[in-house]
Amino acid sequence: MKFQIEKSTLSSIVSMVSRAISSKTNMEILEGIYMEAVDGELILRATDTEISMESRQACLVEEEGRIVLNASLFGNIVRKLPSAMVYIQSDGQKLSLKCEQAEFEIMGLNPEEYPQIPELGSSEKIVVTGESLLKSFKETQFATSNDDMRIVLTGVLLDVTNDDITFVALDGYRMAMSKIEGEQQIERALILPARSVSEISKLIDENKTLVIEIGNNHILIEFDGTKFFTKLLNGEFFQYNSLIRTQHDIEVVVDRKAFIAALERASLMTGKERNGLVKLNIHDDMLEILSNSEVGKVHETIEAKKTGEDLTIAFNARYLLEGVRVVDDEEIKMGFTDAVNPCIITPVEGDHYLYLVLPVRLANL
Repeated sequence: MKFQIEKSTLSSIVSMVSRAISSKTNMEILEGIYMEAVDGELILRATDTEISMESRQACLVEEEGRIVLNASLFGNIVRKLPSAMVYIQSDGQKLSLKCEQAEFEIMGLNPEEYPQIPELGSSEKIVVTGESLLKSFKETQFATSNDDMRIVLTGVLLDVTNDDITFVALDGYRMAMSKIEGEQQIERALILPARSVSEISKLIDENKTLVIEIGNNHILIEFDGTKFFTKLLNGEFFQYNSLIRTQHDIEVVVDRKAFIAALERASLMTGKERNGLVKLNIHDDMLEILSNSEVGKVHETIEAKKTGEDLTIAFNARYLLEGVRVVDDEEIKMGFTDAVNPCIITPVEGDHYLYLVLPVRLANL
């Protein structure tokens, strides 16, 4: 193999595909980047078997060939090269790199042992804007579970129908749901691993329209010459619609920013032994936020528009904050039935976002 390429171009695609490499792997080959020079192109691939990426870049290829290099070592070398042309050639499993006065020799691995890029099999497609996909991921990903015993809850559900795509994440204590309106040509439920959602979110151009190809066990998204594959989680997701309550005995509308600011201040005093708990006291036209712990007390009051009876209810402060922070609307509506059933938070207008959070039962706080 023998080719030359600009340092900035090489650095960019090495950094891109390295996102697919997991720090948790114990297989040496999966710590590597597959490199192939062929037909006037440099092809780089990386995978952790859950996520796979392939990037292609035009370059001057003098001799075709391929090799696998340790991604961390090679990436660090490329980043520290001067901004100039990089000359690379390999002989067997040894690679030589030259850039101005810098010269390196790197031992590589056998490319025959590197995993193949996934095959989608039969392919269906959904089309979304980058902006709407990024927004729906932001509004749901935080609520995925970390419990590997319930593997499907460690991902985000995409419930695709002819009319819309509903994104759902839940962990047993709260549920976040976001919706993208728009006609689709298929009806299918997909579960994307949380890590894949995180990596896709870093790559999305919100100004572009994205085509997501759905195979039997993987999906494929292309970003400007880079292919991103992710394995889908297998299993039956929770019947989330059964959790959604449309009628509430008590409804409260508050200014979102004022609510967040008050919750953040109250969280400073929740203390470790109370596990971040705050109490909401809803009465008249106000909402009181209180916390009492070994480190002290806090009392916050914000204006609220209330319909229904007065209510006192307790929550994990972090769970409340995470669900409210992702909303873009100026005001939010909180729906309650009593102190032991879930609170449902939505924008005042529309149904594009819903957040459900369970309260905490306490004798006193």
